[in-house]
Amino acid sequence: MKTDNEKLRELKEIEEPLELFKILKNDLDKLKSQINNLDKNKISSKVLSGLRANKGVIADGKEFDYTGSRLSRTLKNARAKVIPALLYKNPNDSKLRLELVGIFIKEEKNCNLLIARDAFLLVMYEIETPLISTEKINIAILIQKIFLEKFQNFLLEDFKETEIKIKGDGNVDYILEKQHKKLQGELNFIKKCLSLLQVAPIEVDYQLNLNKSKSESHIPYGDLKNGFDPMLRSLVYLPLAEKNLQWMFDILQRLEKKNPMVGFHKSKMHENFSQIQLAIGSVGKKSEYKKKGFENLNKALQAVVGALKLIGDIPEKPIEKAVVHRFSYLCYSIYGIFNSFGVAIPDSHYMRIKKALSLIEPIAKDPKFQKIQSKLIYIISEK
Repeated sequence: MKTDNEKLRELKEIEEPLELFKILKNDLDKLKSQINNLDKNKISSKVLSGLRANKGVIADGKEFDYTGSRLSRTLKNARAKVIPALLYKNPNDSKLRLELVGIFIKEEKNCNLLIARDAFLLVMYEIETPLISTEKINIAILIQKIFLEKFQNFLLEDFKETEIKIKGDGNVDYILEKQHKKLQGELNFIKKCLSLLQVAPIEVDYQLNLNKSKSESHIPYGDLKNGFDPMLRSLVYLPLAEKNLQWMFDILQRLEKKNPMVGFHKSKMHENFSQIQLAIGSVGKKSEYKKKGFENLNKALQAVVGALKLIGDIPEKPIEKAVVHRFSYLCYSIYGIFNSFGVAIPDSHYMRIKKALSLIEPIAKDPKFQKIQSKLIYIISEK
């Protein structure tokens, strides 16, 4: 029987930490297919009504599956032990799945990286369903943080062991030094993700049915204020939530195309994608990720510039001020990224910075804008 450490070593992301989100997305897609296939395989025959084609093949807890069996066997809570059998009978029961990951959160300190990974994929499945809620999003953000912290600690142990071997050997071992440098870069990447993907929990308790929203001719104000807006503020920090992110943006662009909120959130989404891709490109020396990173950075800028066109020159409403701040911050961020990659700052970007300063001027007394204003003024003075 394999030990927990051996099972962890088999995870693809342990071998390729920089491909973490790509690997997790592939496994999330497999989970979706698994549940979709169960629905397709339901037998409609009256004789076999209520039975499943795979009845009798209950997960043994050795592999990850839709019932959360491996996760439940690790938890001490008695209720957790019975949930997999219930999910086996009803794979689409969101309440059961959320209950299981909720128990995990309470016991996560005693769970290893593999189990945190299972919990993360289970809750991300819920994020990608049409019935989305602030509760699901808050849980997903929290478990993502738990998973990344455990992943960081796992890599840190390997890093320390390699460091001890290097220091303990009088001879220079180039293979060990190369491994040490590789681990350092991978650790820095995970630390970057942990820092980048933090966001405060959504305070309002709300639920959206995206299937219903898709068919509507307008978005009710309550759905916009308590659903789309706060949900998107957090969803952009979940790299695996691409499906519902795109779905929500499609709905908003059709029904709220004149609302600057759309460009505001879309800009943040592309910026987060860009930061992750540029980090991978820097650490792994992967030119394709650098290219994608700069492409997303440009998309982030285009999205917020589009939002700016909807608010005029004197921002008054909270969303208008938020767009100005987003534009100003992005101008500053792009300047720093260009410098770090040795890219010459084009005159067009200095023009954007001046535009940002002109938009800040009428609201410069707001403490939120004073810091970014001073940074942009410094950049202009250094030109």
